[in-house]
Amino acid sequence: MANSTTLTVIGESLGSVQDLFAPVSTAAYKLGKVVTVEDSTTKTQKKFMYVKSLSAGMTAYQPYAITFGSTSGAEVITIVPFTLAAPGLMVCVPQVAFTASYYGFVQIMGDCSALMTSETYAVGDYLRIINSGTYMKVDGTSGSTSQTVNSCGICKTAGSTAVAQAIYLFGETAVVPAS
Repeated sequence: MANSTTLTVIGESLGSVQDLFAPVSTAAYKLGKVVTVEDSTTKTQKKFMYVKSLSAGMTAYQPYAITFGSTSGAEVITIVPFTLAAPGLMVCVPQVAFTASYYGFVQIMGDCSALMTSETYAVGDYLRIINSGTYMKVDGTSGSTSQTVNSCGICKTAGSTAVAQAIYLFGETAVVPAS
């Protein structure tokens, strides 16, 4: 989690930068609100979207997808990824855990931490999520330096264990393959 002394909100009103990391039981912002922040330490921009979490809650750093519901107060919700061809799904990664059906911001673009699968991954590998996936996976095999329609991010850390690692989220929709 980033600290408030290094993040600056760009062009948006936000009660507090800490709101980006504090899910609440009652909506405090309009669902779907996108906030852009600049990290003064890394000189990078990040984007967050305001959503309602799954009825089971969300695990910090686990990738999810964003979809749109028809229930009042749940028009922009997170879901477990499912197989979907083009145009694909918007991938998000909560940087904190969410209690069931809470509202809060999930990261949709920029440097963040995300759970990786137990496989070899290298700096610069393109990443994807899969049907019912709970982690980021190399889009192909390690050394995967070609972006595909499945790619939703890029790996910034080398490793081979199933832990949260530094990645960069593209902030675009990605096709979700079955495996």
